[in-house]
Amino acid sequence: MTKKKTQVKKKKTGSIIAVIVIVVIIAGSIYYYNQQKVSQENVQWKNVSGPFAINKFQYKIGEYVFMVVSNLRPNEVGQIVIVDPKGETYSSIPFNGTMKTSFHQFFKPDTQNAAGVLLCNPTDLVGNWTIIFKGVPHKSIKFEIINDWIPGTQAEIKPILNCTK
Repeated sequence: MTKKKTQVKKKKTGSIIAVIVIVVIIAGSIYYYNQQKVSQENVQWKNVSGPFAINKFQYKIGEYVFMVVSNLRPNEVGQIVIVDPKGETYSSIPFNGTMKTSFHQFFKPDTQNAAGVLLCNPTDLVGNWTIIFKGVPHKSIKFEIINDWIPGTQAEIKPILNCTK
């Protein structure tokens, strides 16, 4: 009778070990899949500073700059300041981690903008731009606009007549 009990216990123990091994394999597979997925998402956003990221290092004239802000902490409050090649504030975007922890923003550098900064000619857009994060200790993000056009945007971005810099 004790032999039967021992055999039954061995079968139960063997079954439990098999189930644990299967669960570990499944959990490992899920973890690996999710890591691959995250890695592929991060490939798109290479120009990163803390919770702030833009999709490229270099843009053409007429191309949109896409920014993703994710996982802001509640104490992260400030301004995203976009600085043109002349060193002037081209645009400013407020952020507040208490109100929104994540958001997307995009802009297209143009000869005219809402801040009133005039870049008289489309070629004035060419050069090194900087995105500064005021109110938080994150490093600036730099990007370049090259002297090449997105097809069809020449009609949208025109020189400003009688422009005084």
